[in-house]
Amino acid sequence: MSNNDKITIDSGSNNAKGSFCYRCGHEGELLDGLCNLCYSQLNPLFTIDDRLTIEVCHMCGSYKRKLWCDPKSEDTYAIMDEIAYFAVKDNLKKSNKSIDVQIIPKEAKQLPGGKHSRVEIPVTIIAEGRLIGEKRDRTEEKEVVVYLTMVQCPRCSRCMSNYYEGTLQVRAMGRFLSEEERVELDDFVREEVSRRLKKDRMAFISKFIIQKEGLDYQMGSMGAIRNIASAIKTKYGGKSLETAKLVGVDKDTGKDQYRITVSIRIPQYAIGDVIAYNETICVVTAISEDKTHLKILDNSEKISLNWNDVEKNTYLVCKSSECQTATVISVADDTIMAMDDITYEVYEYNNDVKTKEGSKVKIFKNEELNRIIDLT
Repeated sequence: MSNNDKITIDSGSNNAKGSFCYRCGHEGELLDGLCNLCYSQLNPLFTIDDRLTIEVCHMCGSYKRKLWCDPKSEDTYAIMDEIAYFAVKDNLKKSNKSIDVQIIPKEAKQLPGGKHSRVEIPVTIIAEGRLIGEKRDRTEEKEVVVYLTMVQCPRCSRCMSNYYEGTLQVRAMGRFLSEEERVELDDFVREEVSRRLKKDRMAFISKFIIQKEGLDYQMGSMGAIRNIASAIKTKYGGKSLETAKLVGVDKDTGKDQYRITVSIRIPQYAIGDVIAYNETICVVTAISEDKTHLKILDNSEKISLNWNDVEKNTYLVCKSSECQTATVISVADDTIMAMDDITYEVYEYNNDVKTKEGSKVKIFKNEELNRIIDLT
């Protein structure tokens, strides 16, 4: 027992009365030949070193237990308390599982030493319980000091050296990404990275490259690259392709090391675009993860195409934003009368869309076809 240890004992044990403690000579109830005080001194409720050391990254604030852990809080004092708490918890050994332990970090102190100064955090440990054979609970208190050793964690070291396990390429089918798409997709990727970092410490972006075709992200985790590509495909639809390149051999295991490239291409079209599928004019009504859903303008038949079919057998006729508009001037049971907003010509359409007088509708017309564009 050290000078920092305090013991409070409720009298009462379960062994012979009228005997003498073989350690101090006290006469009374004994447990394993010892009086209450001697038994407590030789059999503490917990054991732990007076001085503990824990490694803390000076760049990101993570700390090392068995693995490196990111702090749960952003407040400096809360982070210090968290580090001290786990440093004590990981090194404390209870003599009985039923013993209750309180770990109370105190105000941190910085020791002098310039660049090599250390931070120390005093911690009070209070334990309450009993060991096998004891009749009553006892309380023990101990003061320990946790020293923070400032280092650079493996993640920050790799990030600073531009380490990466693969590249995520974000593209569009058959065209370059627009400026609006670049901004939206970049925001989406970075939100996904922030979410993944909570589960995968290596899911950092080591390098961001703007290409004329789209966006490239060199990242520290293959798993994060695959997950983010899948998230883009789920939200925007599209097609993904993964390739791998041998870059070396691991010195420790002798296994081949690869870098992957995952290319995710979002659809060429947007909802409302007019396209030609095998020369049949259609409007894009919906886009899912694996398919593009179309409606044939001539007969309102609905069809779905996989991405290979879209790439090989379709082309853009007119973007949704470029489609002409018309004003509905009358609605009958079977027909709709609408006036072209550019030529002021009046056309008659079948009443197979939901609209009302005065409404604006998008229309598509060429030499052979004149239809209201309806996405339902």
